[in-house]
Amino acid sequence: MNRLLRLLAPRYYVPAVFDLTPSRLRAWGIEALMLDLDNTLVAWGEIEPPDEVLAWLEDLRQSGIPVCLVSNTLSRRLGAAKVVFDLPAAGGRSKPSADKLRRALRILGTSPERTAMVGDQLFTDVLAGNRLGVPTVLTGPLSSYEPLRVRFVRAIERLVLRALARKGVVPVRQ
Repeated sequence: MNRLLRLLAPRYYVPAVFDLTPSRLRAWGIEALMLDLDNTLVAWGEIEPPDEVLAWLEDLRQSGIPVCLVSNTLSRRLGAAKVVFDLPAAGGRSKPSADKLRRALRILGTSPERTAMVGDQLFTDVLAGNRLGVPTVLTGPLSSYEPLRVRFVRAIERLVLRALARKGVVPVRQ
C-alpha cells in the first residue's frame, strides 16, 4: 500500500465520539485523548456541545482519562471552547501538521502510543495523528451541516476510504 494511503488510514472508527467509552479505550491501550472540535465535539461553527458529549466528557473525567483540544479553529473560538469544556487546548500550526499534537502530548504528559487523536476528518485529524505515530480514531461527523469546502473534502474522503477497503485496510469499527 502506498505511503499516503497508510497515512490516511485510521486505526479505529466509531459512529460518534461519545461511543468511545473508557472501557473501550482501555481495551485499546489508550490512556488519553487529543480531540478535534468542529463536528467531533460540537456542530460546525458552534460552541455549545450536545448533552451526550458533555456526559461523555464527564465520564472520561471520572475515569481519569485526560483530554486536550487540538482544533484548527480560530484561536479566539478555541479559547471560548476551552472555557465551555473546561479543557486544555494545544496551540501551534494547523493540522495535518503534528506540531499541535506534540504540544498536546506535553500538556497531557502521556506517551504517543497511549494517546489517541480523535476527529471526524481524514486529511486533518487522522493524517496528523498518523504522522506523529499515535493511534487514530475516525468518528462520524456530529452534524450533517458543513461548509461547502468541507463537503467537497468529504467526497474525496469517501474515495480514500473505498481505496483503503480495497487494499484490505479498514479501521476497527465499534
